[in-house]
Amino acid sequence: MIAVILYERPFKLELLGRSILKDGEEWPFTVRKSSELKEVLMEPHLMGPDSTAYYMFRGIHQHENLRYDITLIESRFYGDEYSKTLGHYHPPSPVSGVQFPEVYQVLRGKASFVLQRRRKDEMVDCIFIEANERDSFIVPPGYGHVTYNTGNSPLVLANVVANFDSSYDEFLANHGGAFFCTKFGYKQNAYYIIKKQERLAPRQINKRYGLILGDLLEMFHSMPEKFDFLEHPEKLPVFP
Repeated sequence: MIAVILYERPFKLELLGRSILKDGEEWPFTVRKSSELKEVLMEPHLMGPDSTAYYMFRGIHQHENLRYDITLIESRFYGDEYSKTLGHYHPPSPVSGVQFPEVYQVLRGKASFVLQRRRKDEMVDCIFIEANERDSFIVPPGYGHVTYNTGNSPLVLANVVANFDSSYDEFLANHGGAFFCTKFGYKQNAYYIIKKQERLAPRQINKRYGLILGDLLEMFHSMPEKFDFLEHPEKLPVFP
């Protein structure tokens, strides 16, 4: 098996099958099984045999309370729905009360993201983001999100985030996110009432929040202070 080199610097990061190697050492991981996703699938009866849905490699690089992770999502379908993550929300900062944001980058493959924000009237606003290799973007404060692998190979995805426990309750209670991403397009989940939906490119959502994002690992390693807003969301350059 030939390793795929993701990075030579600031340290060597390789993809070997379903393993991540940091400077030649295999990084520990946890997995989410497809059976754990059954409650959030559009067509749970078409889930198929239980298997690993995605791999989570946490804390590959860390700075204080921030960490750099990698997630590998298998390429497959659950009925007509693309392979995906379970979906989660972030808790609020104990200082400002604003929910923590997160930044993502596609390292290998093609992805679609469904972002959703619960309004005071209980309706939901949604943002659809389609990202290709090397695209980086922010998941803003207050938005829950689901990641879909819409490519024909495993999706390798990086993120930088503060250390906290995510909440999966809304996605489980409503049998998934507000929309399902399928081979026929986005299908609304009947458990939600949608107020607003929009499609944004990665650069557009970054601009909305006053961000310019390049390669996440390079930036996070050399200029970790640029990611201070992840732990202190009130410090975002623009807060619409």
